[in-house]
Amino acid sequence: MSVVKSNATPNQTSFQTTQLNLDLAIKFDASLSDFSSPNWESVVDLVRQLHAGLVSQLYLYGGQDTGKTHLLTAICESFRDMGYSAIYLSLRDLLTLDPMVLASVENMDMVAIDDIDAIQGYPDWQEAVFHLINRHYENQHPIIFASRVSVNALDFSLSDLVSRLAQAPTFELPSGRDREDRAMILQSILARRHWHFDERITTYLLDEGPLQVGAMLAVLEHIQPMFSNLGRSQVSKTVILEAFKQIDDKTLLYELKDLNLTEEDSGFLDF
Repeated sequence: MSVVKSNATPNQTSFQTTQLNLDLAIKFDASLSDFSSPNWESVVDLVRQLHAGLVSQLYLYGGQDTGKTHLLTAICESFRDMGYSAIYLSLRDLLTLDPMVLASVENMDMVAIDDIDAIQGYPDWQEAVFHLINRHYENQHPIIFASRVSVNALDFSLSDLVSRLAQAPTFELPSGRDREDRAMILQSILARRHWHFDERITTYLLDEGPLQVGAMLAVLEHIQPMFSNLGRSQVSKTVILEAFKQIDDKTLLYELKDLNLTEEDSGFLDF
């Protein structure tokens, strides 16, 4: 299904546009098994409650690159594995479309909405999200939200939307500063994807790479092609040093991004 763009600006309210369709593909290769460390047990338990229908909403928040996107796509995949329809949407990516695009996903079994803080200052989008929540409540379908800030910190003009979001169980994602936590997640992902890295590289990534889980995984994705066609015996000192350099370079970019010393770059993904 293709995305159809609207001529309306993000601040225009239009409820008479044609039905819009969204790409239902999952963005990243992710699984709940990736989050195998103790610091993530509580949120994985909440997801299991979503599976069982014990809760219908979930609100996750954490700083930039703390793993929100990876987790949301993993949750979507878990619902798809159970035979349900599920979609991941980033509101930050959709702001150039008409808010009525959300009407396309009202009948999905599960919707994961990332970057809900991105619609601060967009009352038309806030109203569209509010209607989407109501429709999912009526259909008894779960809906999940992720943000860089807590519900109380959202600067929304639509107070009813804040009230709706406040009803959801809330979980603050781990910061990633726990090395053991990052190591367990890293090893889980490597095992699931059948990726084999020299231990010197994974150790360097954990010790010198980004502290945030999402940024660490992005760096992992970046260096993996260097080793995809190499056997273990072919990983030379030169290759390892180049991997170290790539880790350093990407880590520096994420640190600059985190300090707001660089402009927003579409090449960066908030994982």
